[in-house]
Amino acid sequence: MKRILLDYIACPDCAADIEGDFETELEEGELRCTGCKRTFGVHNGVPTLLPSQANQAALQVAAEFGEQWQRYNHEIEEYRQQFLDWIAPVEPSFFEDKVVLDGGCGKGRHILASAEFGPKLVIGVDLGEAIYVAREATRDHENVELVRGDLLRLPFKDNIFDYAYSVGVLHHLPDPRGGFKSVVGKVKQGGHMSAWVYGYENNEWIVSYVNPIRKHVTNRLPRPILRGISWVLATFLKGVTQGLYKPWNKFFPGSRLFYQDYLLYIADFPHREIETIVYDQLNPEIAYYLKKEVFEEWFDDMEDTRIEWHNRNSWRGLARKP
Repeated sequence: MKRILLDYIACPDCAADIEGDFETELEEGELRCTGCKRTFGVHNGVPTLLPSQANQAALQVAAEFGEQWQRYNHEIEEYRQQFLDWIAPVEPSFFEDKVVLDGGCGKGRHILASAEFGPKLVIGVDLGEAIYVAREATRDHENVELVRGDLLRLPFKDNIFDYAYSVGVLHHLPDPRGGFKSVVGKVKQGGHMSAWVYGYENNEWIVSYVNPIRKHVTNRLPRPILRGISWVLATFLKGVTQGLYKPWNKFFPGSRLFYQDYLLYIADFPHREIETIVYDQLNPEIAYYLKKEVFEEWFDDMEDTRIEWHNRNSWRGLARKP
């Protein structure tokens, strides 16, 4: 971590400033809260700033994703455009000279894109050990800093970020709305917030059939078995999208197959990425599918709000903090 990070972080328990005895960078060491005097470790350049009483359900989900992103730590060129699709209508130029927060950065795939868009600084936060995968992926980027922390008790000063986004994370929290409000609290007045979440609409089949299987069966399977199942299902999906959905869309563009928008969207992804998507659906203990009106309520205190349906199976939102 670079010393500039001290200007942004705060104690997750008492919100006081945090200090450290180093001049420019700290790879291994310790930080101290100037208020309650708690100490926080720094490992591999990443400070761990967890609240003294972290949410156990959130820790469990973070552990599941930590294992997932350490296994599926690849990067593909489609990630950049996928990220922009999730935060649309935000464009790369929007990032220029801003201080940006990635709320739930996982293995760092979105930070890699953000860092190339010209921000002053991008800070990624994640609760699990995936943060160290992100560290290796972003180590060569001078405008990236990482923190291990809890989205529900963020270890940052209030009203300090120009822009924050949380993509594909809030719906895995025990309290999705609370996570959203927590991130918004760290955005400056006049700053912006983007979020992307699973939608309920058009995903009723997942809620009714896949969710119970995930919660009671696949989430409890040994990881090698779950990876094997994911590989088989990914192979099937790859064959169906290439052999049926793409030709059908070409010759019958006016008709619509089941889940067509999303399956065409991922049709050309590498097999490894489709396997990751399947694993992501079968692995986490918590996954909420949110109705539009529920998602819209999150933005009640925001201005210039834009809510859009993405791929007919998810919701993305952008708003300005008044």
